[in-house]
Amino acid sequence: MIKGKKEVYRDRWRSLSEKDYVIDSDENSDYMYDIIARVINEAGPRLPCSENEKKAAELLSKELENYCDSVEIEKFMHYPELGVSRWPPRCAIIVLISVAVFLLYPFLPIVFSALAAGISLFGLLNIYFQYLKAEEWSPKIYPYKPKESRNVVGVIKPSGEIKKRVVFSGHIDSAHRFNLMQYTHEGYIYFVIGGLICLFNFPILQIRQLVVILAGVNEAPLATIFNWLAILIPICLGIGYIILDIISAKILNETRREKIFWGAISSLTGKTVLLILGIVVYQILVSFSLFEYIMTNPSGFKTAILVLLNYLPFIIAFILFISKEGVPGALDNLSAVAIAMCVAKILKDWKTAYPNRFPKNTEVVIALFGSEESGCNGSKAFAKRHAAEYNQIDTTCVNMDTIADPEIIWIFKRESSVRIDFDPETVKLLAESAEELNLNYKVGNQPWVSGGSDASGLTKYGLRAASLIGLKFAHYLYYYHTDRDDISIINKERRPCTDYGTEWYNRNMRCAFENALKICLKYLEKKDKE
Repeated sequence: MIKGKKEVYRDRWRSLSEKDYVIDSDENSDYMYDIIARVINEAGPRLPCSENEKKAAELLSKELENYCDSVEIEKFMHYPELGVSRWPPRCAIIVLISVAVFLLYPFLPIVFSALAAGISLFGLLNIYFQYLKAEEWSPKIYPYKPKESRNVVGVIKPSGEIKKRVVFSGHIDSAHRFNLMQYTHEGYIYFVIGGLICLFNFPILQIRQLVVILAGVNEAPLATIFNWLAILIPICLGIGYIILDIISAKILNETRREKIFWGAISSLTGKTVLLILGIVVYQILVSFSLFEYIMTNPSGFKTAILVLLNYLPFIIAFILFISKEGVPGALDNLSAVAIAMCVAKILKDWKTAYPNRFPKNTEVVIALFGSEESGCNGSKAFAKRHAAEYNQIDTTCVNMDTIADPEIIWIFKRESSVRIDFDPETVKLLAESAEELNLNYKVGNQPWVSGGSDASGLTKYGLRAASLIGLKFAHYLYYYHTDRDDISIINKERRPCTDYGTEWYNRNMRCAFENALKICLKYLEKKDKE
């Protein structure tokens, strides 16, 4: 059919107006900020399986109903007490139990040495399963009951036949406060390293003692070596940490400072230095006071006492690792929730007023997960429920977490902590999207000490996914899992993206949201045209 003049002018006007649509507008930026503020004000901290997490899920579900063709709340059960952040206090308590048992070994040497070693190794298994594999290990051992959490899933149908699917996701819940982050900032890594050395020290010591007993050899030479290691390692750790801080600013380039470890060391505050020096002085005093005792007829018993006392600050730090209270979680991870919600809002705008921009053959799913902070349980439940159905067509997932920095967006191809590789095609298309938008991005592996993301839960149970993270790791330790991750950390007034800000507390967070939002929509556009 030949179009008349009215239809031609209408189509031309529509084409021009669609080109004029601004994704990173004041309206969309305000929408993302307001969503974060509303959830924090109305739901507060949202620990996995808590009433506040439920309240936030219901709030977001009602909001999504304005933009999606269908919205469902999908419930699932899991064990939040077995979350990835719970292993430090649990392992510290297990260590203390193993030491108490080990100190009984003079009465029944083989029995108590073996039992103590078994208890210590059990503590290490907690690290392996609960952190490195992000599994709920094991409900049968611990007296916990499963609790209910929720995912919010909104679906937006394309204008034509569904041939592809893109899932945009982030997590609703927030974490327990990390006390080491809250009160020691960049000292966090010092305590984690010391605590891990302690956790490995005791099983080595206990197994060594068991071997000595079974072999019937003189334990004094080995005990002397272990005594010196127990004296020098913790002292050298503290002094070395401070020395690295002093020299790092001169020898490290900006790229190296972006690493979590070097970023933390290169920005030690005076209070943190004094805290570390205080612990070193304590360890020197302990070693000096016990020196004659441990070096006279050295034994595994005496070494165990020395190790316990020298590493006591790290054991205490692990016991106090997390608080019972939750944090607001503005950046981690309401930032991603707000971006995913804004994708839905914009698609509704496009469907109404800019139909040529609306997806033609790609279904869009907005998936807001519960219980990520306890081991990516929401994304796992989502993947278990939907993978078989979704994978009947081309389905990819763009997961977002902690979108906080305007200068850099990370596209992770691998999550190092759980050793999961993400979908290379999704990674590539995200990189192409960032490239076309002329945004600063990096493709790399997520550092093992930075935790995990829901992209690993999605991938583990059969969906193709990649992860978008927007942060400077050098700033990461100042607000991550602390009370400072509140709405006040986000600039209330929108600023030009050329104004990055200088410190962690005045970064242009809104620009970070807008950059990730543009990447998501560019990815969707490119996917729909494939």
